[in-house]
Amino acid sequence: MRVIRPSALAGNGRRRTLLLSATMLAVGVLAAQLTLLTPASTATGVLAASAALGLGVGTAWLLRALRPNRARSAAEALAGLLAPTLDDSYTLLLAPTLPVRDAARLDGVLVGPAGVRVLTVRDWDGRYRVRGRGWEFDARGRRGWITCRTNPSFEAASLSEGFSRWASDAGLVLPDVALRPAIAFPNRRSRIVLEEPIDEVITTDNAPWWANTIGRVQRLDPSSVARVVAAVMEAAEARSAVGRRPAAQDAG
Repeated sequence: MRVIRPSALAGNGRRRTLLLSATMLAVGVLAAQLTLLTPASTATGVLAASAALGLGVGTAWLLRALRPNRARSAAEALAGLLAPTLDDSYTLLLAPTLPVRDAARLDGVLVGPAGVRVLTVRDWDGRYRVRGRGWEFDARGRRGWITCRTNPSFEAASLSEGFSRWASDAGLVLPDVALRPAIAFPNRRSRIVLEEPIDEVITTDNAPWWANTIGRVQRLDPSSVARVVAAVMEAAEARSAVGRRPAAQDAG
């Protein structure tokens, strides 16, 4: 399976942040040293202020670069889940920034002979079950199974519908059967009981079976796969260049 990471996800943004942080910290350290070496005067106050500013801004940017990133961790976990199960006829685009509602939950777009899968990742801890599109959590004891506060099936369906509208606007003609939502649970601490779910659910236990199941029918030829991949990459790169707009302005 080919994996494509947009520049923002691949670490370019993080490297820029680290470079800025290092520069500001260096300026702050230099100003602090000059403050100690310079006799008391107006210049000393300016140097002290520069040192405080450089060290403060540098530290803030460093913390920003090192803090956990949900999009990056979810995308890498998704790639690790799917890579062993699919061949090079499939391409996984990680977290493309497309103009769809709730785009922050769009963790991947898988394109291949079996069609297009619009993927969203969940890192849930515990035992869950899905019936149709109803999700429940195993609270154990007297409480038993209780309805989940959020429903990934509805969210995945919304993302798929948004992708379909974007594809239509982009001039991509996709058969309805070729576009499906899918929910991925790439971590073993997520234990999912599948009871005839309507949407595709991929877990660490069923990933090979899922890949074999979807691969039985070819819905897209290689040229169509290439067009979809190119369109997603072009749209994601263009959107990354201008920055992410508020979700309320998104089409979808």
